[in-house]
Amino acid sequence: MLGRWLSQSINLIFALVFAVLAMQAPAITHEYLSTLAQVADAAKQDIEQRKASARQFYPIQTDDNDRFVEALKAYEPSNAQTLALSIEKERALRAAYDRISASDPLLQPVIACLDAFHDDKSHKATVWRGLLASYEPQLSFSLGAMIYGLAGLLLGTFLAQLLISVFSALLPRRRPQPD
Repeated sequence: MLGRWLSQSINLIFALVFAVLAMQAPAITHEYLSTLAQVADAAKQDIEQRKASARQFYPIQTDDNDRFVEALKAYEPSNAQTLALSIEKERALRAAYDRISASDPLLQPVIACLDAFHDDKSHKATVWRGLLASYEPQLSFSLGAMIYGLAGLLLGTFLAQLLISVFSALLPRRRPQPD
């Protein structure tokens, strides 16, 4: 009896914890999109300020970022290199935002997660770290949160049953005592 109660309790705990965690996915994705847009806009402003500053000293007339970097290399190769890195970062952040926001709302958490794993230059890693450090868990009852919650409930139940099965297999079986 105690074993069955413990098994059911573990099952319930895993199911609820995974459900609540999975329900956070749409809210975290929404926050991530907002943060991506803010950081990309700030990077764009920084790029424009650098270009304006360079134009005060050098006769560079183009508005195209790539051509501007090429023209700046003739005068200040180091500044041109850092400007090129800033432009690359802004493009990566803007592309991630566009990719995630253009997808179906139910798939946005999945796309955001995949996008985080395909961050070759670590442009989005600081965005994720800042977001996760400041994120306040919330319980939303939107359709997306409920679907993710149900998936978390199923996954939690499955993992609990798997854990219980593994421990049951490891524990020695009691043989009934003859009377």
